[in-house]
Amino acid sequence: MIIAVTNLKGGVGKSTLSRNLAVYFAMQGEKTCIIDTDIEQRTTCDWRTRREADAKIKVDVFPMSSTDGLVNDIKTHRNNGYRVIIIDGVPQLEKVTTKLILLANFLIIPITPSIDDLKSFERFLKRYEDAKMVKPEIPAFLVLNRYCRTSEGEEVKLAIAMFEEFGISPLQNVISERVAHKRSSKYGLTALEWEDAKAREEVETFCAEIEQKLIKKMKVA
Repeated sequence: MIIAVTNLKGGVGKSTLSRNLAVYFAMQGEKTCIIDTDIEQRTTCDWRTRREADAKIKVDVFPMSSTDGLVNDIKTHRNNGYRVIIIDGVPQLEKVTTKLILLANFLIIPITPSIDDLKSFERFLKRYEDAKMVKPEIPAFLVLNRYCRTSEGEEVKLAIAMFEEFGISPLQNVISERVAHKRSSKYGLTALEWEDAKAREEVETFCAEIEQKLIKKMKVA
């Protein structure tokens, strides 16, 4: 199963969600890896370096070889027994984004509770619509990330429901703005492995919703 966490907007929490999803599926006994598509920053590769080699939950992270080599990267990791491959999408590179949309079995699109982010999402939507001309069935879900209860946040929460007409559904669960994400990342961990029970429970609920949708998709397929 290939899950791409992507959006053309930077700073929406793609890497944080990718790591949490990878740890969650690894906890379920699935051999899981992440492909870090940000060749320059390699944020998730650096996170893996900070993670202790003997960490209880094993999650491997590999850098993308190149945009054109991504297909072969996925094939190699599948041949090496990885059942769940999480692709941590890079912002700004529309060629990579289009390729991710076409390669993934499942898209997760994080968006923050900002009107500016909501408007910038239209760029991604154009890539998504173009990709559907080639691959009509692309399950995609919006997740409201770094959510806080403000008037703007509530407005965005209501607005994302409008994207269902394009085949992109909002997930029921949101991810709140919590310091646990930054603190755990410092040690190469995730909120699922941190001491903040509220953050851990929230991420578990979010990931479980993704898992249920994956199961439903596989049954239909």
